[in-house]
Parts: sequence; C-alpha cells; structure tokens
Amino acid sequence: VRSTDGTGLDPVFALGVATVVMALGLAIYAPLANSINARLNQGTFLFSLQFGATVFANVLFQLPLGRLSDTYGRRPFLVWGFVLLLPATLIQGFLTSSLLMIVARFIQGIAVAAVFAPSLALAGDLAGDGESGSTLSLLTMGFGLGIAFGTLFSGILVGFGFATPFVVATVLSAGGLILVYTQVGEPTNVEQPTPTPGD
Repeated sequence: VRSTDGTGLDPVFALGVATVVMALGLAIYAPLANSINARLNQGTFLFSLQFGATVFANVLFQLPLGRLSDTYGRRPFLVWGFVLLLPATLIQGFLTSSLLMIVARFIQGIAVAAVFAPSLALAGDLAGDGESGSTLSLLTMGFGLGIAFGTLFSGILVGFGFATPFVVATVLSAGGLILVYTQVGEPTNVEQPTPTPGD
C-alpha cells in the first residue's frame, strides 16, 4: 500500500483504487434502466443507445489515447480523464433529454478511455521484473470491483432520489482524481520522444 520510499501510497495501489471508482461510475447506469426510461419518457431502444455510447466511445478512443500517452506521458491523460469524467457523470443525474444523455454518455466513455488505457500502461511501466502480471491484475481486479459495487449500490442509492447515484459516483471520482494527482507520478524510466528538426 505504501510506496517504497515511504512518502506516500504505492502508485499502483492508487491506480487500482482510482480504477475502482472510475468503473463504479460506469456501472451505475444499467441497473437504473426503468428509472431512466421513465424520467426521459423513452423506450428501450434509446436506453440501449445511451448505454452503448459509453462502450463505443471507450473502444473507439482507447487505442489513440494509449498511443498519445506513449508519446506525451501517462499522467496528463489520467488527470484530465478524471477531470472530464466528473461533469460527464454528474450531469446524467439531472438531464431530461434522451439526446443529451447520449452525448453525456459518449463523453463519459472518452473519459474512461483516457483513464483506463494509460493506467494499464503506467502500471506496466512501474512493474518490476517478473511482476507485470500481478501488477496489471490489480487494475483489472479494481475494474471488476468497481462494476460490482456500482451495480449493487446504484439500485440502493436511487431510492434517495434519481440524481443520488450519479452525485455519489462523482464525489468518489473526485477522490480518484485527488489520489491520482497527489500519488501517481510519471515513471522516470520511460523515455520521452526526442523532437526532430523542423518540429
């Protein structure tokens, strides 16, 4: 849990916790299908589009954002991914338009891609010799835990108001942002690109 120099949390542990809260915010949507459809006065087709928008954006942007993080570093994408995740998650609890919900969900998918792909890459960068499997498994386990917690607590929290699951997920994501910003640095063993003449 603690870093090797004892000055803070282990960065891989911090990434794992951040992955939990990111995945939790992703998972709260599906259990609320009936509540969302009633609130937006829509059918299952529009709900499917909204649910799929996040997944599609995540798949679409993971590769390019992962490549950009290879060039410009992992940490900027982690931080700005969480910054984007906060409003994209929060606003879903207050929207009354099916179209705007699709847009919000798509933006949330971009944010998830900006966080998760560089997180896996950074965990690989930080892994010691022969430890890459166990290191990466912490993040994939965190993603699974986040999905499980989000699915479980979403149905409970909605009893306190439609927006409550989204507000709670946003607060937890803010904690993930703070954790990443304060505990996760750029690994020193990753070579940065050398500018070429004329750049």
